[in-house]
Amino acid sequence: MTTQGPVTLRWRAAGAAPAVETFADLDAALDAVEERWEVLQHQAPQILDARRILLITTEQLHAAIVEEDGDAAVGEPAAG
Repeated sequence: MTTQGPVTLRWRAAGAAPAVETFADLDAALDAVEERWEVLQHQAPQILDARRILLITTEQLHAAIVEEDGDAAVGEPAAG
């Protein structure tokens, strides 16, 4: 899934205002979310398009990361 950029990753860190980071396209933003998921999962991450319209909700990001982790576990050889 590629969306014309730029896209913005927004999350709620410790402060009242949301933190934001801009990426060239959706794939780059999703890669960043995946890399930082351990921290971001508790900070309500969202991905917005160039007009700041919500593209991917926190729940959708969570489902995608969980699904990807499940796929990785399925492909791993059984121990033993």
